Amino acid sequence: MPAVEYRISKRARHVRITVYPGGTARVTVPQRLSREVAERFVEARVEWIQQAAARMKHLKPLPVSGRRAYLAHKEEARAIITECVHKWNAYYNHPFTRIAIKDTKRAWGSCSYKGNLNFSYALMFLPSDLRDYVVVHELCHLREHNHSLRFWALVAQTMPQYQEHRRALRHYVL
Repeated sequence: MPAVEYRISKRARHVRITVYPGGTARVTVPQRLSREVAERFVEARVEWIQQAAARMKHLKPLPVSGRRAYLAHKEEARAIITECVHKWNAYYNHPFTRIAIKDTKRAWGSCSYKGNLNFSYALMFLPSDLRDYVVVHELCHLREHNHSLRFWALVAQTMPQYQEHRRALRHYVL
């Protein structure tokens, strides 16, 4: 079983188990409960914790997270990502409305029907080839708002190795 860290919380209402990238686990325990109750809770869920830790073991956490990190890196990310968008859009020449940098929890990027390109500030911490892949992916959604064969053919025009990039991106966690 992975190492389990216990944390007492004044605000928690229930015992909660969180497994992080790398496979570490944290148990948040409401202040009103005893450690023995929390340990029994964990013992009843050992198998689930082991499975979750095995799934999370290969994931790479980003070096930053949280609102403070977002505010500190937002403008730097905007400059890097805007440059990347313009570089790749020189090939595609898709009109877009704006580029927004956000503190997303699940998606590296998105594209709206209005032509807005949205990107996570965390893209700046990815290797440049994966950052380029995310930008190209969202640029192609300006023409094809789906994941059809036409969409992937459009991506492949500039990223013939896009499938490798998709696989590699799964190893990083927002």
